[in-house]
Amino acid sequence: MKTWKAVAVGTLSVLGLAGPAMAKDTELTPAEVPAAVKAAVASKYPKAKAQRFTKETEKGKTVYEVILDSGAAQREVSLAEDGSVLSEEQKLAPEALPATVQRGLASSPFASARIKRAEKETKAGVVRYEVVVEQKGKTSEVVFDEQGKLLKSHEHEEDGPEDADDGAQGARKDHDQDL
Repeated sequence: MKTWKAVAVGTLSVLGLAGPAMAKDTELTPAEVPAAVKAAVASKYPKAKAQRFTKETEKGKTVYEVILDSGAAQREVSLAEDGSVLSEEQKLAPEALPATVQRGLASSPFASARIKRAEKETKAGVVRYEVVVEQKGKTSEVVFDEQGKLLKSHEHEEDGPEDADDGAQGARKDHDQDL
């Protein structure tokens, strides 16, 4: 029975039908990116330079991700095939977090934690701040709204060298906590 399930999952994976948990980014050259995506990026971020383009399928829809560098800031923008912006993440220096978020962090259980990484995420017009912190040898990700309200927190496993202070997001443990 287990062999049958493994074969079925393997076959679905090969066919690209195994689901979003198995989605994988495919790196693209600028020539492979739809004109609508490139035009939207050029229009909304005229001074930014595209560093990398990727494509993946999420919930049956193609999503293009663009890493942009404008010198002062780095952003990751997710766009639909028609060029509409789905989400935007901007890396922030800890001191660039809004005062409301800094106060929220200071009054949270993570008040004594060291900030390793901070990002501003905008999705469907909603802004959230994701902050990766280290406290008592444990790394956690905490999420705040614009008013500094702690929305959720969870332990954050470090993946290795790429999860250094400027690092990529690590794997989440199963005990996410929505607040």
